[in-house]
Amino acid sequence: MSTTIAQLDLDKLRHIVQKFDASSFTAAGIASEYSQGTASDEEVAQIEEQLQRHAPVLGIQALPAQGSGAATVWRTV
Repeated sequence: MSTTIAQLDLDKLRHIVQKFDASSFTAAGIASEYSQGTASDEEVAQIEEQLQRHAPVLGIQALPAQGSGAATVWRTV
């Protein structure tokens, strides 16, 4: 994805999130869709930051943590 956080397209991110509909998802799944392939750890971290920052705009919320160190699981609201 070689895209910096500042260059991420929020509309594209919103469209990808909407594809998951009522299903839960992680930043890794979104990052893979965004980059149309396997996403690096850095790319996943960038997407996670954007999901946290723009959750209300994207219409998503984080689910309660499943365990220490587990990836954040998101779902649409």
